[in-house]
Amino acid sequence: MGAHPFTDYVLGTDVQDAYDRAVADAIAEYGHGRYNGTISTTDGYLVLSDTPVPLQEALDRHIALLDGDSRIEKRGSCGAIPILDSKRRITAPIPATADGYRTWAQAVEAALAAFIQPGEHIADALRDVTGHFVTCKESKRIVSGSVTVTLTGSRPGHAGWLFFGWAAC
Repeated sequence: MGAHPFTDYVLGTDVQDAYDRAVADAIAEYGHGRYNGTISTTDGYLVLSDTPVPLQEALDRHIALLDGDSRIEKRGSCGAIPILDSKRRITAPIPATADGYRTWAQAVEAALAAFIQPGEHIADALRDVTGHFVTCKESKRIVSGSVTVTLTGSRPGHAGWLFFGWAAC
């Protein structure tokens, strides 16, 4: 079987969590096949730098590393480079309240109140907000839960990981 190069950028500062989400997303979209041509055909990752860099710099750098680092091979480890960005992804609890929140937007706002920094905002409310909402049977209001949100507008910092390597196909 063959191999072709892949890149996958995932928000989140925990490399294991980001890798696991990238693999799970690839399996959900392309299946469990051993030769599906995605990150899911790799056997883990190898962190190649401790210093986050802008995404474009990592994309430029990965090309040389793909062919120049013998540790990155088909059915082996993929490379991982930390990315510097003004986006960040957080998971926050929705503060429990007896009265509840009438809308998911109110629940999200309450959850972010303790975490959001000046100048930050939700990148895309329809696409970048996921969560688990607990509702009251009687009032149908959200009374607790948690949300995961992508925020943008913060000071640049370690925001995610660029994974790259050789996918089995």
